[in-house]
Amino acid sequence: MNRPEERGTVLIVDDDVKVLRALADILKSRKFDVQTAPSGKEGLRAIANVNLDAVLLDLVLGKEDGLDILRRAAEIKPGLPVIMLTGHGTIAKAVEAVKLGAFDFLEKPVESEKIIVVLENALRRRRLERERSVLIEDALSRYRMVGSSPAMKEIGALIDRAAPSDARVLITGESGTGKELIARALHLRGRRGGGPFQVVNCAAIPEDLIESELFGHEKGAFTGAVQRHEGSFKRASGGTLFLDEIGDMSLKVQAKVLRAIEDGEVRRVGGEEPVPIDPRIIAASNQDLREAVQEGRFREDLFFRLNVIDIRVPPLRERKQDIPVLAGHFLALLSAEKKTRIPEIDPAAMELLMNHSWPGNVRELKNLLEKALVLYPAEAITRERMVSLLRSSSIEIPKDDPGRTLAERRKAAERDTLFSKLVATGWDYERTARDLEISRATLFNKLKEFGIKREKD
Repeated sequence: MNRPEERGTVLIVDDDVKVLRALADILKSRKFDVQTAPSGKEGLRAIANVNLDAVLLDLVLGKEDGLDILRRAAEIKPGLPVIMLTGHGTIAKAVEAVKLGAFDFLEKPVESEKIIVVLENALRRRRLERERSVLIEDALSRYRMVGSSPAMKEIGALIDRAAPSDARVLITGESGTGKELIARALHLRGRRGGGPFQVVNCAAIPEDLIESELFGHEKGAFTGAVQRHEGSFKRASGGTLFLDEIGDMSLKVQAKVLRAIEDGEVRRVGGEEPVPIDPRIIAASNQDLREAVQEGRFREDLFFRLNVIDIRVPPLRERKQDIPVLAGHFLALLSAEKKTRIPEIDPAAMELLMNHSWPGNVRELKNLLEKALVLYPAEAITRERMVSLLRSSSIEIPKDDPGRTLAERRKAAERDTLFSKLVATGWDYERTARDLEISRATLFNKLKEFGIKREKD
């Protein structure tokens, strides 16, 4: 059985009744659902009240100007495809209409096949835009910022102001505080939200490979380069390039990144021709880059290029009022993934969470709760269980050792994060490496470094 709505609903706006009927017959014969309006005023009323997929709009509607109707239609239903119908001698105005946002224009008398092709293209783009909107909304929900502390409210306000622009952003904060989450929120809420989001962890890529990762390489540029590789700068064009832990980048590579930003082009390793690029740059670091500049470890000119907008993410210990909200958020997400009932956290167990120093920050909290769901599925998280969870991760209770150096704290946090993820994945090395966004080789090197070994291994 044919269902007209499957082809979409199209509104035809034309003051020539004969043209109106002829176009309606053409579209109905191709199973479109057709609405008609003999004037711009009635057309605008239909646009406001009918669920339309596209509009065919005459450029000259008696005393009404089709361009004015086009502008009003865009205000009423942003994104609705409008195809202009133009008579002989009004091509220049039709081109102006396209500049104002019309999808296309057709010259009268309109050929049946031509109008069907243009309409199908318009409806295809409409569907893709709707799918894109759904995906972006889903991603925004997944990567939304959680917390009611003054610091998180301030970060949320900064994201709202910075996202619509292409301004470069530098995000600083300890490991595990959610810097990538902020970068994704900036990307998704901006005009590039439907474009690619490329992540480069500058600390995880060996020095001899990072240039290839960033700028690409030509076939045969070095041993193992069996084909041309587009670098992250190129792959992120039209979207966002997130340079994580940029403070670990060498001065040599920093100079090339600066040139790429300034020139808007890169050269692949082994290549001669410049490659145009157009990514928004968001960088992050767990180091004090101002201090790194003073010590000569980071280029001052690159720092100022990146630090157009500065977002500092405080550690979890400085915003403990966010812990209950974060815990509830993570348990809801993880329970949905695992298709289990959301467990309750006893007040005594929550008190332990509130009193913990969180050297691994938000990442540590999420990993701890994921481990709780694996070990105690659909069961209440009691104080005794929380104590066991914390101890099994080699985390101190209830306070941190003030004598540890910052490097020691970071190393402990990294070990705890790695161990927690391994437990949560059932010691699935492939998934652990993927979730932590590191290679299997890096994972096994870390296991050896920290002396982590499963009893049966």
